[in-house]
Amino acid sequence: MNVTFPHMGTLHIVLKAMLTTLGVRAVPPPPISKTTIEIGARFSPETACLPFKTTLGNFIQALEAGADTILTCGGAGPCRLGYYATVQRDILRDLGYKFAMIVIEPDLASVWQSIRRLAPGGIRPLWPAFRLAGAKLRALDAIERAACRARPRAAASGDVDAERLRALAAVDEAATPAAAAEAVASSLRRLEGLPAGSGPPPLKVGLVGEIYVMLESGVNGDLVRTLGRMGAEVHPTMLLGDYVDTHILRDKAALRRSEAVAAAAAPFIGHYVGGHGMKSVGHTAAMGRTGFDGIIHVFPFTCMPEVIAKNILPVVSVQEGIPVLSLAFDEQTGEAGTVTRLEAFVDLLRYRRKRQETAAAAQKQLN
Repeated sequence: MNVTFPHMGTLHIVLKAMLTTLGVRAVPPPPISKTTIEIGARFSPETACLPFKTTLGNFIQALEAGADTILTCGGAGPCRLGYYATVQRDILRDLGYKFAMIVIEPDLASVWQSIRRLAPGGIRPLWPAFRLAGAKLRALDAIERAACRARPRAAASGDVDAERLRALAAVDEAATPAAAAEAVASSLRRLEGLPAGSGPPPLKVGLVGEIYVMLESGVNGDLVRTLGRMGAEVHPTMLLGDYVDTHILRDKAALRRSEAVAAAAAPFIGHYVGGHGMKSVGHTAAMGRTGFDGIIHVFPFTCMPEVIAKNILPVVSVQEGIPVLSLAFDEQTGEAGTVTRLEAFVDLLRYRRKRQETAAAAQKQLN
């Protein structure tokens, strides 16, 4: 069994570890490129969203490389994600590919049943596989958060990017949970030891929106790294571990955080609209009250839940006093256009912070 899966951020490292421990050959697709997106868009319905087209491109490239089984996700609610697997399976079979498809629904029972289908050696390797994959999941999230913090503070942001890549490779190669934890600890020490820059204090920017576009640098113009180079500390509101804790493990602490986000969204949106639309609104409102300088809202073009959020966010922006930039992505999106909009937004945030500091200083003198 040669198993492939779609890319989404660093998810391939987690899935590769799990499959390899189960005794299955993992066939990750090539990193997402313009070619991947062009292949997927060529065979997708025109109005399908970018994640659909990109993951279809992943599958075609992996099947051409020898994969015979596709591991992918299902979904529930108004988001079209729930139809991806069925439609993509039909498209691929119409193209003549022979393969099996295993669809994991977002609940622990489905994950367990699906993984058992991938365990030719019985259930004995399941626990070590889950344990190693979970350790790598936590390690990767820790590295991403540390890199987001270090990038705008370092004298050379390229040093942070190089260290991040080195840490990701170390986690990928780790054969045990302890080795993954040591890779993270070593990386954090090296990041803390990098020379600091002399620029102004970093801007604090929240990243909200649809999870695939938030996490996949191959489709979002690598905006987290771009913002870091511009002097912004980016706070992604959802990494891989956050999704697993909330939607699969149903962790109590994660569910309490989700309830708090829903409560923050409640004055602006009255019910669940699918995907992460409500969370985009709630996180923006909450971050507006906790000292953030601005919010970047990202989503695939035609994404219904996030289009709803986009139309509510201007009201949240005014009432909570926080600037919001919404960016839609499709296969036509150019990196230069995205960078230009980010530069303008960062300039606005710096001007706004300076004006607030000047007003505060004047008020202090009056007092």
